[in-house]
Amino acid sequence: MTKTKKRKETAFEMTIRHLRIFIAVHDSRSMTAAANQLFMTQPSVSQAIKEMETYYSVVLFERLSHKLFITEAGKRLYQYAIHITKLFNEMEESLKESVAHKKLAIGANYTVGSALIDRYIQRFNELYPDAEIRVYINKASVLTEMLRSNELDLALMEENNQPDLKKEVFCDDRIVIVADPQHPLSAKVPITAADLANERLLLREKGAGVRNLFDSRMHHIGLSVQPYWEGTSTTALINAAKNRLGIAVLPFQLVRDQIASGFLKELRIEDMDLSRKLAIFYHKNKFLTDAIKEFIAICRAFSGPS
Repeated sequence: MTKTKKRKETAFEMTIRHLRIFIAVHDSRSMTAAANQLFMTQPSVSQAIKEMETYYSVVLFERLSHKLFITEAGKRLYQYAIHITKLFNEMEESLKESVAHKKLAIGANYTVGSALIDRYIQRFNELYPDAEIRVYINKASVLTEMLRSNELDLALMEENNQPDLKKEVFCDDRIVIVADPQHPLSAKVPITAADLANERLLLREKGAGVRNLFDSRMHHIGLSVQPYWEGTSTTALINAAKNRLGIAVLPFQLVRDQIASGFLKELRIEDMDLSRKLAIFYHKNKFLTDAIKEFIAICRAFSGPS
């Protein structure tokens, strides 16, 4: 009986088909919906999931009240499955094409997306005019989840620590405090963090990288942050500062022209370090194609001044 069981186990081979079925079930949370999506019968889908669960001695989905709930083992498998299937698809596309066709899905936070990404893409297109590039601009928390679900090949955003992502710093950056040149604090020397706490602060929304850094630095000093204006639009915050509605906290890259032209003045804060670094992130299981490596090299070579 032991020998028979062993033959059954070794007869099973995990295939791309199994992984695609698993992904479809995971995303739809339904064997029937996955079967319809894949043009299969529902018993065939159920059998494929059962084969994986039996072979690896795990439960991938809990079946409760006719609903499917992903288990921890299922979540781990999903992370591998989406990367393996995408890599397999890329291999097939590469082998079918007579000329290498560069495809990239790139994420960028608002700083990189507004001030830096265009020069990187322009240079990449000069080297590969037939390249297909998709760009997604959002805050770091959203981009991080897109990397995990393999919707992005890489993302350019503020440096942070994520155990499942690899990173490579490519640019120095800093957060600046800006106000109308006629603002009373513009003539004060020195300016301290305590001075800011008493002013009308124009801030990005919670979760944005610039806001997280500012809140963290203020909290470290022992000061709380109560924004007068809070929003997702950098342009709105800049205009509010220019119209003397308060003091804006923004990435230098996004207000450098306003500072250079004299429309805004940077307020140097004596007791607060708001420097940061921008980094390239990709999933630790990501296979770095030549296109990805070349884009990373361009980011390093053409990083903007801070």
